[in-house]
Amino acid sequence: MAGTLSLGVLAAAFQSRYSVCINSDWSEPLCLYTVAVAAPGERKSAVIAALTAPMYEYEAARRESEAAIIAKNQTQRELLEKSLAIAKNTAAKKNSEAARDEAMELSAQLAEFKDIHPYRLLVDDTTPEKLVDIMEAQDGCITVASAEGGVFDSISGRYDKNANFDIYLKGHAGDPITVDRVGRKSNSIREPRLSMILTIQPEVLQGLMGNATFRRRGLCGRFLYAMCSSKIGYRDLNADTIPQTVKDEYSRFVERILEDDGVIQLSEEANRLRLEYSAIVERRLGGEWEHIRDWGGKLIGAMLRIAAMFHASEEAHAADTPISAVRVQSAIEIADFFGTHALAAYQTMGADESHEDAKYLWRRIEKMDSGQFTRRDLFKQCQGKYKRVDAMEPALRTLTEMGYIREDEAVTGGRPSKIIRVNPLTKSPKGTIVA
Repeated sequence: MAGTLSLGVLAAAFQSRYSVCINSDWSEPLCLYTVAVAAPGERKSAVIAALTAPMYEYEAARRESEAAIIAKNQTQRELLEKSLAIAKNTAAKKNSEAARDEAMELSAQLAEFKDIHPYRLLVDDTTPEKLVDIMEAQDGCITVASAEGGVFDSISGRYDKNANFDIYLKGHAGDPITVDRVGRKSNSIREPRLSMILTIQPEVLQGLMGNATFRRRGLCGRFLYAMCSSKIGYRDLNADTIPQTVKDEYSRFVERILEDDGVIQLSEEANRLRLEYSAIVERRLGGEWEHIRDWGGKLIGAMLRIAAMFHASEEAHAADTPISAVRVQSAIEIADFFGTHALAAYQTMGADESHEDAKYLWRRIEKMDSGQFTRRDLFKQCQGKYKRVDAMEPALRTLTEMGYIREDEAVTGGRPSKIIRVNPLTKSPKGTIVA
């Protein structure tokens, strides 16, 4: 839990100032959506509070130091607006050319006036519409940090049943956001940066994948999931507290990484590792990760973001040196960790509806290229998706009802077993699936 959410802390620190450039056509913003899934009573709030405390302290210090500047900025705007109103009134009443010129000049100044807003690094529970407003006020960057699952209610339209969650899609990718609404100020964010540091309960996770729109549009595939095992019943009730020296060092670290900026690039050796790992992931997407392609398709980008964050957190001027192969290798190991947890998360989320499962099983059967096999044989081809052989039962029943397969008793002379036979009419004379 702490390790996964710590990556969210790095994203919150670096997303506004760094990007990682892979080639002339591909760069990644340093945004991450991190979520730890744990049952009630697992101290989710305490973990998030410990990790984000220095960030809230930094935020408060910035707001206090900039309070006078912001007050002066707001006064300047108010004076400009009042002067413009007076000039317009004078020009209209007296038909004064000088007043008209003054009004035109003040209008131009007001159009170019840049508001300074109180600094914000983190938000908790907010609507998508308000989130866009906050991001625009913060130069396009913000991080959602929450120990509850309310953010998913908000995304799905708790306040507005027709809520648009493009902000959560585009904010992760860094795609431009333009919002025009009747009766409200328009928003335009050229390079949005949104990260998330979340802890949720398993039932919230199930509801996330239960929303077909979330899955279809790729929201579920943007999260890095950590499925946390329960420690309740085995906890040390008299555990040592975190040493103050560790807390102080962590606070200094967070403050340091909230400075500096630039574009980070890969060394030649790091790029070679990236290509090798990309080939591994590609093979997985055609095999054990076939049912989580929406997630796996974004893993290389996430891995590169993590590598760049490691680099930026350890180098004083990160843009001056390329990412080393050692850091990319570390990021690859973490990406593999998240791959295992994504498989578990998708199973927990109930993404495996019987019809979708049936299509998945049929693709696996195609690749087996055999007219008959046992359930155990098929299970070996699907272990990345199913935990047990009997978990395939609903999908097998669907395929049987549709006439794709038939299960017969095998005569072996020993313990009764079943053989799955493929309907030969599902293949053309050349062996190509046509159904």
